[in-house]
Amino acid sequence: MSTFGLIEYQDASPQVRAVYDDIMATRKTDWINNFWKAITRDPAVLQRIWDSINRDYGARRARSADQIRNILSLHFTSLFTETVR
Repeated sequence: MSTFGLIEYQDASPQVRAVYDDIMATRKTDWINNFWKAITRDPAVLQRIWDSINRDYGARRARSADQIRNILSLHFTSLFTETVR
């Protein structure tokens, strides 16, 4: 199985940087965790998951790591289900 490296902010495309900037602003932090860096290999997926989280949870953006993990697992389940079909 092949692996891909993580996309750091300074190496990201302008589209990915815009999503990273929104993530950092929303979460009130100055770093991006590895989950986001890993899915950046497909910028459309990164954008879709981030938009979905923001749309679904609106103003309640500040979340614990466990809450975010649960939310993302739901999104990934639907993403992989769509991919397999």
